[in-house]
Amino acid sequence: MPRDLSSAASHRRLHPAPPAAPTYRFVTLGCKLNQADSAGIESRLRALGMTRAGEDAAADLVVLNTCTVTHLADREARQIARRLRRANPGATLVATGCYVTRDPEALRAVPGLDHFVPLSEQADRIPAIAAVLLGLPSDTGARDLGDLGATAVCDTGAEITDRTRAFLKIQDGCDLRCSYCIIPQVRGPSRSVPPDTVFDRLGRLADAGFLEVVLTGVNTGDYGLDLDPPVPLLDLLRRAVAGPGPARIRLNSLEPRTVTPGLVAFLAACGDAVAPHLQVPLQSGCDAVLSRMRRNYRTADYRRVVESLRLALPDIGLGADVIVGFPGETDAEFETTCRFIEAAGLNYLHVFSWSPRPGTPAASFPGAAPPGVVRERSARLRVLGRELSLRFRRSFVGRERTVLTLRETRGDGAVRALTDNFIDLTLELDGRDPGPILNRMLRARIVEATESGTRAVLADLPA
Repeated sequence: MPRDLSSAASHRRLHPAPPAAPTYRFVTLGCKLNQADSAGIESRLRALGMTRAGEDAAADLVVLNTCTVTHLADREARQIARRLRRANPGATLVATGCYVTRDPEALRAVPGLDHFVPLSEQADRIPAIAAVLLGLPSDTGARDLGDLGATAVCDTGAEITDRTRAFLKIQDGCDLRCSYCIIPQVRGPSRSVPPDTVFDRLGRLADAGFLEVVLTGVNTGDYGLDLDPPVPLLDLLRRAVAGPGPARIRLNSLEPRTVTPGLVAFLAACGDAVAPHLQVPLQSGCDAVLSRMRRNYRTADYRRVVESLRLALPDIGLGADVIVGFPGETDAEFETTCRFIEAAGLNYLHVFSWSPRPGTPAASFPGAAPPGVVRERSARLRVLGRELSLRFRRSFVGRERTVLTLRETRGDGAVRALTDNFIDLTLELDGRDPGPILNRMLRARIVEATESGTRAVLADLPA
């Protein structure tokens, strides 16, 4: 029988479809700590009833979480803010994060931004803005909505139910006073999340299906020193691996002086509970430059840290941050840095070109290198970083590692996976359905490592 279209139209008039829930989109720049902050706010927005906008759809609320570690990060934030406004013409556009906290007036000059929320207010004000969009009282967003407290976000930027990896903020702020760094002024002194809160959140993340949680902070190694009584990071880790948490914990970057002999021994003894992988910021391989940077170690200290880690955990993945073009850095000092890095046993580099941060001592230091010299040095160190990475990855060809399969498939059906020692690889499945192996801890054999990537196959088929 033909469908009665007039009746259907009448039904739609009498029973209109409920309005779609307002949507949000987050764009997060900078470090894993920013990602953790964004995720905590996202969880509050979801609890209010908002949903994440589709990949190509305009959103009702757009949040740009900014970074200000370099002038390039500032410029990127301004450029992205303009693009977000063009792509979301009817959205409420919110800027937050470190750049907003440091220099809100610079962002106010960007047309189209509606709200400027500093770090200290983002956890409450952004949900309050969302509550207004939802037609709720503006204080609704500030209530305890059962969120994870700025704790978790997946690698792919998917919602928390994607269940791949999570970042858990255990510490914020920094008590160091490096001459080039604005972050202590932006994020304040070191502050630690109480241990019981950390353990509760680890358990909740494990219950949500996350197999790996990355503990993150501005200066994660300083965890617990501000608590009464103090609870050092090593004590936190010992209790965390003994509790009902995720299958694997991964540490974010640790300052060299916080990588203690006790921590090294613990990492070597804990098996798969904590990933054999650390990012240990170097910044320069020249003592004279380290002195001008007001770093609290010298190259001999850094070398001892790396050697102790490599001796205790031969397969550990070790990375370093390096700043190029710091004021006064001569050609000879740069060459010293290159030689140190080549000999240090590092596996990858994050290279940053120095830029003056207003309000820091180094902003007024003389002797800044010309931009062309900085670009040349940065390019050279990035080439060295790629060589170190390739050498490290090739050392595992033919060997097996424990991998976490991520919820991300390549165009050819292969799956992205991450080894315990931080090798990002493509897991080839020979045409098998990837579904059953996503978000799993598996054994894989690395079969090839090239400049373009690392390939592996399953060591055995999962049950």
